[in-house]
Amino acid sequence: MQRFDLYVLRTFLAHWLVIGAAFLGLFLVMEALGKSDEFARGTAAFELGALDVLRYFALDLPFKLLQFAPYITLLSGLGSVLTLLKNREWTPALTAGRPTSRAFLPMFAAALAIGAVLGVVRESLAPRLLPEREALMKPFFSQREWAPEDLWARGAGDARMKARVYLPATDTRRPTVEGLEVHRPSPTGGDQMVEAVRATWDGEAWVLEGGLVRGTDGSEEAIARFATTGLTPRDLERAYFGRTHPLDLSAADWRALLRADPDHRQAATLDWTWRIAPLVHLVLLALGLPFALSFERRSSLEGLSTGLLFCALYFVVELLLRDLGGRGVLEPWLAGTGPVLLFGSVGLWAFERIPT
Repeated sequence: MQRFDLYVLRTFLAHWLVIGAAFLGLFLVMEALGKSDEFARGTAAFELGALDVLRYFALDLPFKLLQFAPYITLLSGLGSVLTLLKNREWTPALTAGRPTSRAFLPMFAAALAIGAVLGVVRESLAPRLLPEREALMKPFFSQREWAPEDLWARGAGDARMKARVYLPATDTRRPTVEGLEVHRPSPTGGDQMVEAVRATWDGEAWVLEGGLVRGTDGSEEAIARFATTGLTPRDLERAYFGRTHPLDLSAADWRALLRADPDHRQAATLDWTWRIAPLVHLVLLALGLPFALSFERRSSLEGLSTGLLFCALYFVVELLLRDLGGRGVLEPWLAGTGPVLLFGSVGLWAFERIPT
């Protein structure tokens, strides 16, 4: 890597840090101001304090970053190109014979690395932070404890669990289900229903209170413990977040849902979406940079506005195709990868017209 490459890389990373901090700071301030009444009611009703408010923002911050990171990358690339143009630092490098695509290479490499690192963050942090964040969101914004109702999860062997009320773990309580029903195939044929007034997870199985196994032939048998692959507290929480916060689940979560339910179209679509997510950073850069690099006399805001337009178009198309994939109108692989394929093609076309 030559000196000019290092300079471009430093400029890009500096812009990424500044724009990323500005993005996140803006959203945090807007949320704090817009939901100040909810925070006040929640702290009064549940004896929460300022530290709990700060903890909520700290837990929410990684998800905001994952959501907006590709657009931060785009704006950082546009800002870097415009800064170097303003300082007349592109001209010596390009007139010396360096291809424009080669001059952009440090930014593309950094964008791909950022996408990969954020993918690791999603897979490692999301499963741990989501329950903690939700446990604070409900008291603050709904003024009630996080206790999902009528929650369904699907496990191995076509077993299906219904939790009338699911009480997640706290410092003083193990994961608990009020009103448990499990529908599963019977070993002797037909179906069985396992039901219990209350079920508590002991780390390996559900300990049942008033547990019964009912057969289709009218038979009943008492049961004290129950365990089936795919029907753990984590699976119940995964089913809940798949319904309420689907974009915050990790790829591993979606694959787990897909293993239990191969016809889960939304899971298949978002599995493809997260597989190709690191490339989104490259695609948005390929779309924006050719429009930002111009040696004609025009306002630098023009290139920035063009990049923002493509940012908005990509967001709209991604949202539309993802919805069509979840509804079964498009194949999941096409719905998940379609935005990258479509806008990546436009980016390649734009690069062919880039000034040299």
